[in-house]
Amino acid sequence: MAPVSKSHSFYHSVPFQILVACGVSFTAPGMWDALGGLGAGGAAEPYAVSAANALVYGLFALVCVAAGAINNRIGLRYGLALGAVGYPLYGAGLYTNNISANTWFMLFGSAICGISAGFFWAAEAAIIIGYPSPGDRAFYLAIWQTAKAAGPIVGGAINLGLNANRQTAGSVSSSTYIVFIVIMCLGLPISLCLSPASKIWRHDGTKVVVHKAATWGAEFKAVGRLFVSRRILLLLPAFFISYFYNGFMSTWLTTYFTVRSRAFSSFFTNFAGIISSFLIASLLDNQRVLIKTRARTAFASIITILVGTWIWASILQKRFYDADEAPVFDWFRGRFGSAYALVFFWQFGGQAFQQFLYWLVGQYTENLSSLSHHTGILRGVEALGQTVAWAMQSEGNANHFVSIGINFGFTVLCVFPTWIVLSELEGSHEVQVKEEDVDANKLANGTDV
Repeated sequence: MAPVSKSHSFYHSVPFQILVACGVSFTAPGMWDALGGLGAGGAAEPYAVSAANALVYGLFALVCVAAGAINNRIGLRYGLALGAVGYPLYGAGLYTNNISANTWFMLFGSAICGISAGFFWAAEAAIIIGYPSPGDRAFYLAIWQTAKAAGPIVGGAINLGLNANRQTAGSVSSSTYIVFIVIMCLGLPISLCLSPASKIWRHDGTKVVVHKAATWGAEFKAVGRLFVSRRILLLLPAFFISYFYNGFMSTWLTTYFTVRSRAFSSFFTNFAGIISSFLIASLLDNQRVLIKTRARTAFASIITILVGTWIWASILQKRFYDADEAPVFDWFRGRFGSAYALVFFWQFGGQAFQQFLYWLVGQYTENLSSLSHHTGILRGVEALGQTVAWAMQSEGNANHFVSIGINFGFTVLCVFPTWIVLSELEGSHEVQVKEEDVDANKLANGTDV
């Protein structure tokens, strides 16, 4: 490693940039996930909150694809800052709905959060994949997933402390939301600590490559060409289904678990994502194994787990429907273990799937700008899937077998086209720019990103 000098300060190092990204991830989407981990944002009835979440993801899907191009022009730092603004308004909307059933402000906060989140995820993913060296990507993705999961873990601990005595179904205490909103507000100042890509130094001497398009129009045309490329079209089913389970998982928790059981879930379930993130990272970063073998092994393992969860869900759902009265599980009583374990493995497989897809698109990018386009499309299509998933949960008394069947079917359908892409994977496509090339790189970039 080169000695740390003024130009190689820790402030401009990859670990510090990941720390900033993780800090924003903890305070913004981490706290958002903590609320979602309660089931229906902590509300007594899941349907209005499911409609609000459908609005979040609908706007998110529209904005995120374009946000990859916009962030290239304004810079990832400001894209990340824009992304942090909307989350506190979402929390405030859930708070007002909790205390006065005020749905209009909840929908307004959801709309702003959806727009904001589009910028956040396009920027965040580009930072996590694009700033580290290729051989470290999966490891830093696991660190990021851990930070993102730490938000719900801390939030879940707060939920557990404030709601531990609530042994019935219903809504959580209003003070829970206040704590979350305060933490969410910290995302904006943290995001402004991010360094421009042209100033980042890596321990192996390579540089972050930035190739901006000449104009705004050229940026959007590049996104359009990428979206209709063969490889992306083959990956669209996997993008669409990767987080589809979230909507049904929220309804499942709200319908069949007490408030304190949901609080326990919002705390403990996130350890599933941490465990699977580091397991998948240890495989994907293993340079001794052929990249094609790594990719196929990881994907096959993830699909096996996810298909297993939907078979498991079908068995449990039939049992619940056949019962004289729908069960409501309190923690560690009755058949709580078998019902909750399903939630744990949904998160285990789902987080591994998303991390795998981030790693995969990173193998096909030559520079940070292209990576921003890729991650914008990935997150945009993921959000489209979640829009459909949450919209399906916004209607009361819907048959849960419909959601289970759709999740199972799309998971199986994504296997063949994704396998084609994996079969064509030969190695990292990133251009290696050394320290001696930095001056030419700066001249080509013109403006910091």
